[in-house]
Amino acid sequence: MTNFSVTGMFGKKVKGLVQHASKISQDNYPEQLGQMVICNAPMTFTTIWAVIKGWLDEKTREKIKIKGKDYKKTLLQYVDED
Repeated sequence: MTNFSVTGMFGKKVKGLVQHASKISQDNYPEQLGQMVICNAPMTFTTIWAVIKGWLDEKTREKIKIKGKDYKKTLLQYVDED
């Protein structure tokens, strides 16, 4: 993550790249992602996600759950506790 910066995450090039990659995935592999649960997400990630999710298709956004420390109940909806 050399030269990583939060402000760099919001540039036009990054936005274009995320949108392009998302479009390729959505158009060619629409059901590749069943559900995704991101556990223990820090506040910084949640803030960045608030912007990035707007660049994704609504169907894709609905499949992604961002959870902090309270992830267990959500996660257990998709996987067995064992």
